[in-house]
Amino acid sequence: MNRSEAFAFLHEHQPMPDDNELTQELIDRYDEVRKFFVATPEKEAISLFLNSYGKGDGWGVYQLVEDFFYKCNQDDVVCEIKKVLEDPSVPDGVRYWVTQVSGVFPDDRLKKGLETSLNSEDEDIQDAAKLALDLISDDF
Repeated sequence: MNRSEAFAFLHEHQPMPDDNELTQELIDRYDEVRKFFVATPEKEAISLFLNSYGKGDGWGVYQLVEDFFYKCNQDDVVCEIKKVLEDPSVPDGVRYWVTQVSGVFPDDRLKKGLETSLNSEDEDIQDAAKLALDLISDDF
């Protein structure tokens, strides 16, 4: 795996397929890309990962993407989370996971986007937004 291959994969999977359409080969490759960027974090990969989540849990791999975000500048991560959350056209799979990730990076700048998630018809997204907003309130 090299930088070009890792970026090409992420560009091609915006977002990843829903869990019921995943293959072992595809999720294994996604995990390889994740590990590559954990080892060599790059700012440009933040938005690509945030927009890569499909509907479901990526067979347990989506939870591990946070490891990459921890390696990045927190301000860069928050700015990219904000962009995704404030986009009303974001698919539910992406919105759910980015809302989840926002709880790990509690920041007042995320409130507007989290309000959008709070108004989602998806109960899981609403619950994640409530938790993230609580964490932001506790943080300030």
